[in-house]
This record gives sequence, C-alpha cells and structure tokens, in this order.
Amino acid sequence: MTTYFDILGIRKNTPVTDVKRRYKQLSSRCHPDKGGSKSMMQLVSQAYEKVLSGHGHEEAVQTVYLKSNEQAVIWQKKCQLLEETNRGLQQCNKDLEKKLKTVLEQLEDKKATSEGEKNYKQMMVEDMQALRRENRRLQSKVDSLRREKGSKKTEVVKSERPGQLVAASQPLTPAVVNQIKAIGRSRYWGRLAMIVIPVALVWLGMGPAKEPLLNVWHSLNPEPQRVSKPIMRLLHHDSNEVENQNMAQIESPQNVVIEKEVILPRIQMSKDVGVWQLSKFENMAKYYISVRSEKGSYVIKSCQGDFQYYKNTLQRSGRMAANLIYTRDERHFEIYDIPYGNGSFAHNWAKSKSLLINNEYFPNNNFSESYSTLQQYCQ
Repeated sequence: MTTYFDILGIRKNTPVTDVKRRYKQLSSRCHPDKGGSKSMMQLVSQAYEKVLSGHGHEEAVQTVYLKSNEQAVIWQKKCQLLEETNRGLQQCNKDLEKKLKTVLEQLEDKKATSEGEKNYKQMMVEDMQALRRENRRLQSKVDSLRREKGSKKTEVVKSERPGQLVAASQPLTPAVVNQIKAIGRSRYWGRLAMIVIPVALVWLGMGPAKEPLLNVWHSLNPEPQRVSKPIMRLLHHDSNEVENQNMAQIESPQNVVIEKEVILPRIQMSKDVGVWQLSKFENMAKYYISVRSEKGSYVIKSCQGDFQYYKNTLQRSGRMAANLIYTRDERHFEIYDIPYGNGSFAHNWAKSKSLLINNEYFPNNNFSESYSTLQQYCQ
C-alpha cells in the first residue's frame, strides 16, 4: 500500500519544516515547466495537503481517478517508479547522514589537535625569543669587552733587526730596547725557577731534609694526646667504698647530645604532563600536590611551607628569577622555594590557565580539586 508519506518520501514523525522542504524539492522536479507532468504535480500537491491535514497514512492510489484501464496501468507504473526512486533517495539520505557524521567527528579531532599544536608552537616561539634576547645580551657584552681590549692595545710592527719591536708612532730608544731584553731574560729565569724549585723540594724531601721537614710538619700539626687508662691494682676490697664511687658516678652524669638525622622529603616521579595530582612522599607518610612540565621540572605544594620549584638540571636554562630561592639538591633536581611573586599563591594558579616559571609553562589543570583535597589531609 502506497501512502501519502511514501509519495513525499517522509515518515510519520517527520517535522513540518522537513515536509515543506521535501515538497519544494518534488515540486521543482515534477512541475511541467521543469520537465515533469501536470498529473504528477497534482499527485504531489494532494499528498502534501493530506500530510498537513493529518491524513498522510491513507492509501494514495485509491484517491486517483482513472478514466480507463490503460491510464490505470500507466499510473501504476509511474507509482512504482516513484516508489523505487523514493527508496533510492532514502538510502542516499542515510548514506549522506553517515558521511556527515564522520566528517563532523574528523573536524572535531582536527580542532583538538590543532589547539594542542598551537600551544606547543607558542611555547617554542617564546623560548626562541628568550634565547635570542640572551644571545643579544651576551653579544653586546662581548663587543664591549673587545672594544675595551682594543683601546688598551698599541700597534706594533717588526723592525729591521730580528728580535726587536718598534711602535708605529715613534722609534724605540736603546734604553727601551734594553728594558725589553731584560723583560725577556726575567721571563726565561722565572720559567726555569718554576721547574727547578719543585725538583729541589722533592729532592730535599726525599733526601737530607726529610727529618727537618717532618719535624716542622709535626710542630704545625700536633697529634692529639692519647689518654691511656690507668692500670689499677686491687689491694683490698671494701664494699662501702665501691658503693660510694657508684653513687658519685650516678650523681654526676655526663651531658650527652644525640643528634637526630634530618629526613628530607623525596617526591615521586610522574609521566603525566600539565596535570596537578595528589601524591605521597617516597620516604614519609605526608601528602603533596605537584604538576610536571614538558622539560621534566616540577612545582609542588605540601602542607608545610610555600610552593617549591624542582628544576631539572638536565635541561639548559638562563638566568633564574628573583623570587626563586635556592635550598638544596636532590637527585637531578635543584630545589627552589617560591616565597613571593609569580606562582607563590594558590589564587595565582586558580585564576590562570598556566604560569611561566623559569621559561617553563606549568598548566593549572585539576588544580582546584587537588588543592582542596590536600587541605583536607593537612587538617
């Protein structure tokens, strides 16, 4: 049974906007002015009116008035063709919807990857700019040192006599030549003395001057006096005297200071980059939160103290910021406290997407949740 829904190629729950759009498409194809026929246009119009009035489920073939059997056969064939075209269009519509869905998913994936690439490129550009600034600063310093060195030099050329130097401004006098020769001789004797004096000291130390040198060394570095235990001989045994000695030892105890070993916390290594996580120290039962940068450095916050910056010494870096205070070394890290400035307060991390510390970007992903969880453990 062919219904009016089948003629328009729609379903029972199709919205009105889609019905109108489908009617416009069929009318543009079946209109007599555009290659169609008047009867097909009437059939499409009647189906559109029936669907809008709520009678689209009725059979459409019974409502068609046929004058003869030949026309009925013709209309049946046309209806069959329309049904086949309708099925083809529905299948084509399903294929197009699947293609559209896959294309939208690919576009979303490309957008996500493009945003990550943009952030990485921006980080690389900023690092390159910092390196260029440092290079210009060092180059200007080298140029200034070269200018200072060049201003102190005097232009010297060779004279006709070998072994003599003559200033370009004026010729040397015999007195100046003798002074230059004396300087050369003094350098020669100085180099010879640097070789002869150590040899002589070694010879003296190994030979006749060994005992005097040892005496001088012992006089400068005296050995600590060794207190030997006195040898006592028990002549008689008096129990009262022994008890008195024990009571004296108990009354005068020695002050012994026992130094406790200070245990420094060791953080755990993480492979996740740019995400704040709650962790526990390796060597103590205390919690902390940390985030790792792409260069392998960390920023941590524990219950005690300020934020700390664990700099990865395997990566090259320029000048350290003024708010980074060095504390100690641990494994391949240099540990710095952040008592003030950028990255020293929790609201700095919570109100920004990422912070730049020592030319390294540290994102604040999951910072608020990790910080609130740490506060619960710190209570």
